[in-house]
Amino acid sequence: GSAAECSSVDAAVARARCLCERAHAYMSANDFESAFSDWLASCALIPTPSAVPSWTELPVPRDARPALDEKQLQQVLSTWKDFSSAKAPHVAPSYALTMAGMFLHLRGNYAEAMGCYDYALQLQPTSIEVLLKRASLWFEKEELPKALADFETAIGIDAGCADIFCHRGQLYILQNDLGSALADLRKAVSIDAKSVLARIQLGMALHRHGQQSEARRVFSEAEKEFPNSPEVLNYFGELLVESGEVDEAKAKFEKALSLSSSKFALAHVNLGVLQMHLQQDVEGAIKYCRRATEVDPLCETAHVHMAHLQLQMSNLKEAVVSYDKA
Repeated sequence: GSAAECSSVDAAVARARCLCERAHAYMSANDFESAFSDWLASCALIPTPSAVPSWTELPVPRDARPALDEKQLQQVLSTWKDFSSAKAPHVAPSYALTMAGMFLHLRGNYAEAMGCYDYALQLQPTSIEVLLKRASLWFEKEELPKALADFETAIGIDAGCADIFCHRGQLYILQNDLGSALADLRKAVSIDAKSVLARIQLGMALHRHGQQSEARRVFSEAEKEFPNSPEVLNYFGELLVESGEVDEAKAKFEKALSLSSSKFALAHVNLGVLQMHLQQDVEGAIKYCRRATEVDPLCETAHVHMAHLQLQMSNLKEAVVSYDKA
């Protein structure tokens, strides 16, 4: 009866929390496949939403679904929400949905990802993180007005959040609307001078806008302010490559690797690109790209470059494998 029902609900809540904690641990260890399956399994403990038209059943293994009816699943959701809002937002059901959505999004499962984001927002309507992720998904689906509407909603929730302007600035860069991008990125930097991402994006936008001296100044200041940031060094290096200052660029990429214990994938890719351009050394470039995919299996840029290099070597089979991974 009800005591057994109660204990099975409690067990499901405990399982959901454990799965979320373990998913976080996997992510810290860069084991993204295991993290993804734990986020999905935790979402299997959430009832099917009635008011989320975009909801699509998630690809969850049958054994991850609990033997609970809808009423019990509603109890699981409500108990889980109460626990996480009081003590642990990082294991909240809305957060589990967001993370499952992010992985589905990265894999190109747009319908399932949209359902996760919409459900997460129904559970936590003021989550800026979910709004930004959904805006990015709308943009990839080429629904720009809906993406911009999510940014406006986020600004309405917290106009002092630098991330909103940083992400919208990135979207404008992709749209080639550099004027709007610069306005948003300058605003992001003015709100949060400690945002490394905002500085990098501003520097790159200025560079694309032809404002080279200001772009260089932004990167030089960022390097002084964030001396241990491999990201700043890597993107400063990319700017130097485009300005033809190859030796200086190479030094930045190498320093980015030394600061990150060789774990910053894009710097490996960029050294491979230099190796290719300077010495036509395809084998050497492939080694760098392979290292990049080892340290970050989700680095799309590394897989794309690897595919191009394999094509140059006429290794069609390997090229297809790399494209699939990208």
